[in-house]
Amino acid sequence: MSTSTIEFPADFVFGSATAAHQVEGNNLHNDWWEHERAAGATAVEPSGIACDHYHRFADDFRLLRTLGQRAHRLSIEWSRIEPEEGQIQRQEIDHYRAVLDCLRQLDIEPWVTLHHFTLPAWFARRGGFTLAQNVACFRRFVERVAKEYGDQVRYWCTINEPTIHAELGHRFGDFPPRLTDPGLAADVLCNLFRAHAAGTAVLHAHACMTPCVGITLALQAIEPYRPDAAADRELAARRDGETNGVSLDALRTGSFDYPGRPPVVIAGLKEASQFVGVQYYTRVRYDASAGAAGSDVAPVDPHRTLTQMGWEIYPEGFGPLLRRAAATGLPVYVTENGIACDDDRTRVRFIADHLAVFDQVRREGADLRGYFYWSALDNFEWNFGYRPRFGLIAVDRTTLTRAPRPSAYFFGEIARTHRLTAEMVATYTK
Repeated sequence: MSTSTIEFPADFVFGSATAAHQVEGNNLHNDWWEHERAAGATAVEPSGIACDHYHRFADDFRLLRTLGQRAHRLSIEWSRIEPEEGQIQRQEIDHYRAVLDCLRQLDIEPWVTLHHFTLPAWFARRGGFTLAQNVACFRRFVERVAKEYGDQVRYWCTINEPTIHAELGHRFGDFPPRLTDPGLAADVLCNLFRAHAAGTAVLHAHACMTPCVGITLALQAIEPYRPDAAADRELAARRDGETNGVSLDALRTGSFDYPGRPPVVIAGLKEASQFVGVQYYTRVRYDASAGAAGSDVAPVDPHRTLTQMGWEIYPEGFGPLLRRAAATGLPVYVTENGIACDDDRTRVRFIADHLAVFDQVRREGADLRGYFYWSALDNFEWNFGYRPRFGLIAVDRTTLTRAPRPSAYFFGEIARTHRLTAEMVATYTK
């Protein structure tokens, strides 16, 4: 920590996050369930029962409340509510109402994400977000959700990490539908911003509470492998423009201006957001001499501590991205920041170091309003399966028993007191 004591405003939001497919279990009707079982699957194991949060949500939320958390980010699984096009499952609508009611009864503010990577299998078969006309299907889903839960939810995240869904699914072939078409990936990204604008308009038209709507962006610190090499600098700048830059500029201007393509003005986009969510984990360095796109990511720095994901712990990259997000003119919430590790002391230091950077940027005048740790629970980490342990709360894979780690109590103390001190860090890293 760069300072001995950090004081956060009384209205600052502290919470943790989950996503439906990663914790609920048995999401049988989405593209990820199919992807996990497909021939040549890139997923190391299927999600299966996950954390069985679908049945254990009330106990999980009570645990979060005892840990001092007053906000929780979660997602609603579209494929549960509409497993086949036009077939609406009333029992699943009622289930999510019970989930939201439970949070409200515990005085935990729900922050609801509407698209967190997974697509109903029927929607994926229609082409998903590769086709602009398919945004209408998402719009209908959002309208139903707004009418059902608009009296329970004030804070909405329309799309989670659009660059990840677009690129890993359609450019690099890691996520479903496992395509490798850079042009198509750019189309998908544009359509996800169209979906954000359309979804926001629907929420404002149909939600009972005045909604506060944002989009959550995966922002990475992107740097040249050799800062003195012009080719590396050019490659890093291009990759930054295709991910961080195009996304932040779209929110600021309302125009989707992808490098090398004519700009696309998206109706309603500039007015769509009431906040921007920043999701930061690590940095990526680019090496122009490495060859084809996709293989031009440089090796990690051997002097850096690595997480179970193989990512560098790099809090130095956090501040510049927070400043860029704030430059959109929107309030900023960190909607994900976390680490997969076995040594929980490393998790405590990770949280403290990133909150110290966050506080420095906030004291410079940036409008930063909240921080959600990823994740509340150890969960299904997509293609990596259950090996990475992101959770403040450990989940035993055999019994599904929950056990808060010391970092959960550390984070809870921050959330309750709105203070972070060097003494707290020392206590929880003994």
